[in-house]
Amino acid sequence: MKKISQVVLLAGGKGTRMREMTENLPKPMVQIGGKPVLEHLINIFSLFGDFEFIICSGYLGDEISSYFSNRKNIKVIDTGLETPTGGRLYNVSDYLNNDFIVTYGDGLANVNIESLIDFHLQHENIGTITVSNPTSRFGLVKFDDNSVVEDFIEKPKLTKDYVNIGFMVFNKRFINYLNKDSTLETEPLVSLSQEKELRAFIHNGYFEPMDTYREYIELNKLWESGKTPWLNYE
Repeated sequence: MKKISQVVLLAGGKGTRMREMTENLPKPMVQIGGKPVLEHLINIFSLFGDFEFIICSGYLGDEISSYFSNRKNIKVIDTGLETPTGGRLYNVSDYLNNDFIVTYGDGLANVNIESLIDFHLQHENIGTITVSNPTSRFGLVKFDDNSVVEDFIEKPKLTKDYVNIGFMVFNKRFINYLNKDSTLETEPLVSLSQEKELRAFIHNGYFEPMDTYREYIELNKLWESGKTPWLNYE
């Protein structure tokens, strides 16, 4: 039976929106509960089997290489300081299996990896992205036709729209859509969608990116309270 056992982690960016933490540390190495975000990500996949991990480093990549130096199932590859996301994947193409998973080094989610892989293998399209309903970054106000305020809703989950949360699966044919200057989320994925070569796997569970210092604080509060929703599966 066909199996996917390789994960590419995009971990080369500068994390400029978290400058409080990333002056001397790459963002994927910022710690939650004493462990780097990358370690938490690897633990998510490890719940579903044995995977080989390729970490695409860049900014302060030596910190990542040093941390994972004794891990036989992890390769850390310098993909350039200013390289965009698609270019990082392009730069590791010689290491890739026929099918592989790609995700960002700073977003945690309890995606069912086994179900994601099964979904991807059931169709013959080049790519699968995992999508989820986003949580509003702001509280919402409800009011009636006379402008009388009826309710405040604190940062609800939006139900009509979806966002790409990473946890993508590709056949190696996807490399033909990339070059060293590609931004993964723009031309390559748009081209796949235009050619009907991209499917969406819906994730209804937990997802939280660590884009800001506030989100870093929230993730650590969860850890300190004994909750790790990115590792909890029903």
